[in-house]
Amino acid sequence: MNILLLDLQDQGDNWVANGLRAITGDGSLRVAADVDAACRLLADAGHDCDLLILCDEDNERLLGTYSRLASAGALPPTIALIASPSLDSAIGLLRAGIDDLQMLDVGNAWQRQLPDVIAGLMRRVHERDKRLRLDAELRASQQYLSQIVDGCSVAMFVIDSEHRVTHWNEACEALTGIAAIEMVGTRNQWRAFYDHARPCMADLILDGGIDARVAEYYGSKGYRRSKTLANTYEAEDFFPNFGETGRWLFFTAAPLRDGTGTVIGAIETLQDITEQKRAKEALRDSENLLRQIIQCSSVATFVIDRTHQVTHWNRAAERLLGRTAESAIGTRELAKDVYEHDRPVLADLVLDGADERLMDHYYSGLYRKSDTVAGVYEVEDHFPGLGENGRWLHFAAAPLHDDAGRTIGAIETLIDITERKRAESLQLESERRLTQIIDGSAVAMFVIDAEHRVTHWNQACAALTSLPASKVVGTNEQWRAFYPDPRPCMADLVLDGAMEERVAQYYGTKKYHPSQVVAGGYEAEDFFPTFGSNGRWLYFTAAPLRDAQGKLIGAIETLQDITERKRAEEQLRQSEDRYRVLSITDGMTGLYNARHFAQRLRDEMDRAERYHHSLALLVLDVDNFKKFNDTWGHVTGDQVLIQLAECISACLRRTDQAFRYGGEEFVALLPEADLDKAEAAAERIRSLFARCAIMPAPDQEVTCTASIGVTTFVAGESPRDFVARADSGTYEAKRQGKNRVIRIPPPPAAA
Repeated sequence: MNILLLDLQDQGDNWVANGLRAITGDGSLRVAADVDAACRLLADAGHDCDLLILCDEDNERLLGTYSRLASAGALPPTIALIASPSLDSAIGLLRAGIDDLQMLDVGNAWQRQLPDVIAGLMRRVHERDKRLRLDAELRASQQYLSQIVDGCSVAMFVIDSEHRVTHWNEACEALTGIAAIEMVGTRNQWRAFYDHARPCMADLILDGGIDARVAEYYGSKGYRRSKTLANTYEAEDFFPNFGETGRWLFFTAAPLRDGTGTVIGAIETLQDITEQKRAKEALRDSENLLRQIIQCSSVATFVIDRTHQVTHWNRAAERLLGRTAESAIGTRELAKDVYEHDRPVLADLVLDGADERLMDHYYSGLYRKSDTVAGVYEVEDHFPGLGENGRWLHFAAAPLHDDAGRTIGAIETLIDITERKRAESLQLESERRLTQIIDGSAVAMFVIDAEHRVTHWNQACAALTSLPASKVVGTNEQWRAFYPDPRPCMADLVLDGAMEERVAQYYGTKKYHPSQVVAGGYEAEDFFPTFGSNGRWLYFTAAPLRDAQGKLIGAIETLQDITERKRAEEQLRQSEDRYRVLSITDGMTGLYNARHFAQRLRDEMDRAERYHHSLALLVLDVDNFKKFNDTWGHVTGDQVLIQLAECISACLRRTDQAFRYGGEEFVALLPEADLDKAEAAAERIRSLFARCAIMPAPDQEVTCTASIGVTTFVAGESPRDFVARADSGTYEAKRQGKNRVIRIPPPPAAA
């Protein structure tokens, strides 16, 4: 603790100072012999004073001394050491503002008592400062709450206990198209949403009758109690009058209570979830498409969920296993269809992450891990109970994962390989089966032999390319379906073993990569402008074909139309970009909004502190803006704000960032700028804005001015302190007559 002693006694031995040094030590005590010296020490910014001790044998003179010090500026907590125990003098000293008294005595008992007196005084001062700080924080919190509501990017409005609108923020104005000035103070909040008078959800919350009346107004709207906030309700509804085609809104309402718990109002928030609804619809369409793909696949396929229940069972599985989808879906008894007793099937084992020991128990010598896909097992086995003479099946199972990598199910495919097993030594039978598979596949594909001649061109490929098989089978002109001039297709490059050397020449800008499924295969995406009326995107794969000895005998290429997926991806990307920009931008001025300022402020402060770089902050406020709005109207007032935003943008560097902080207040962050540069930038903005004319009426030209506060960042300080210091410059500029720039030098660096 730093103590300043002003000793005015007519004694030359300094016995009071020596007594204090015995208590505090020499390092924390400074002594002044007169009032002027004490004033200089108190004004010294380099030395803090935590406690002032006044000592004088004359109580009246001591009172005059304290009055002179107090008139020179704010004083720290003060203790008076007095020699005479006059009650009137003591009362006078305490009334003047001295915090505590201590009697001097010849026996020096005051030295033993003084530490307790100081400690008690400092506790009282601490409690007083704490109360003052809490009061200030409460006022700041109330102001901050109002700014949050008014500046929040989520549309919201607040009603009081009389159902009158007290807040209707800018986001709510933008969403509903109704200005706050038309709503605040009225009970017409219903106008924004309905074509006749009726309570909004906030009104029902306020009346405490929502449980009884909510079904009347939101019966078919999916209303519910909030799972996170007590006494809060949520609902979704479609509002046909919003926008060109109507909008879906998600809205919540909650009561507002005072310190005693009494309901004093209600708040309702609204979020446009139209795109979310559309995304869900797209997801349902995607799931339906997936279901159709599985259903239409010629390969018997079924899917189980994490509880081992069947969720998909396609027609091919119905035909192969002789069980209808209706009887299979929702059950866990698949083994009885093929094994005639209860046991796990391959998909069950894969779903449970079975180890080699368990796999060996059920499929000893029959299973193998997939060479291409992790976690996939394949089995070939004979099932005597299938068909008249039994069937050979090849079946594979793979785990299904969600985006977080959690296993959520498994898929199993079953292929009847009876004929291949019976006649796999006969090349003709093998070729016939290959032809059946290709020609019967719903996936477009073609096959070339070792001489690059087309041997298969299935119906799906003919439909996709509009080139019938009769035009290409037996020729080397497969390129005609895709390109205007002769060039190799991907199957040709795979057959030549030249993908690595020549792929960049033909697919350099395309999304090509080696296949993760087929060894030696490749995959790519490309746009073909001659397909259809507007061109089509194709996903195509090519893989080599080998005989039983591993000799390369040809290549196969498959093609899938992914145009709709590409369009959906592009629309999703554009939507995400658009909403990302909207979420951080002020809709009127085009500057960043207050929410983005909070994030950027913290980022720039962290960067400045980390690299010891300078960071300046400007707070700008339009002068007399309320009077201007009252005189010329809010539309013209908006033009003033837009004009100031343009002036700010014109005067800042590319590395600087400007934000609309709320109402007529703007802020700007200037990285790598000291106080002089920041002040110069602020002066440019002020001067340019003061010269800009606004035309509120024909032949009526007016100008506006702005007050600007400027400061720089000090390492260790909080964002609130940084902004408040710059804001104090704005207030000082207004106090000095407005239309000026006030620089506020930063305090010394925080510890």
